[in-house]
Amino acid sequence: MPYPQAFLEIQLTFARKMAELTGTPYQESVLRNTALYRILGLDWSLDPLNPVWQQFINALQDSDSESDAAYGIYRDRYTKGLVPDYDTSRPHWGCFAYEYHPDAKAIRLHFANLDTSGYGPLSHQRKEYRIAELRSLFSHVKVEHADAERVLGGTWLYNRAEYRRLFPPVYGESARVDHPHLIARGLWGQFLRHDNSMNEEITARFLARLSELRDPQAYANCFPYQSLLTEASIQSFYEFYGISEPQ
Repeated sequence: MPYPQAFLEIQLTFARKMAELTGTPYQESVLRNTALYRILGLDWSLDPLNPVWQQFINALQDSDSESDAAYGIYRDRYTKGLVPDYDTSRPHWGCFAYEYHPDAKAIRLHFANLDTSGYGPLSHQRKEYRIAELRSLFSHVKVEHADAERVLGGTWLYNRAEYRRLFPPVYGESARVDHPHLIARGLWGQFLRHDNSMNEEITARFLARLSELRDPQAYANCFPYQSLLTEASIQSFYEFYGISEPQ
């Protein structure tokens, strides 16, 4: 499902404010202070000379209504299947995927809303489905990465009890504030509901704080939910999901 136009607009508004406060050129601020490069389906290079990005930036400069121009390019690429809804390079178990870091013997969890039930993916109606997905994922991990020792996470979703309840309590209790990653789509997801409509309350709080921002170094305080890092032993996950030793 494509993002609403307002989702791009709020990022352009943020980029404009940061450009004003720092003296950075607006187009550079859009590149470095939003997730729009990734939202267009481009890679992590943040190459300002990428032809698609150049088209996007030129449309912003040439249009009286920059958000209309931005959204038109995004919507066209989405319609053509050039903007994946999630990272298709990893296998996933329902809404969850992971990557393994062998040097650190650590599993890093990833979440994407792939629930098509019509309920929110973190609603009480879908809680047992999410836990079943995680049980399957960690059963796989136990076989494929028997040397794994830790589980890591990083998302604003750890602010929400509905998300934390899916994991061992010790994991949620470990949460600590991370530096915002503005170029990744994840942090901006707090402005969307599960059906990709805008969350007006969160959006209004963000815009109110942004309007009062005077120190660009304090921009993280504009976001109602901070990005949080979590960590716990993988054994606590095996115990929480009732995963025994493989036969």
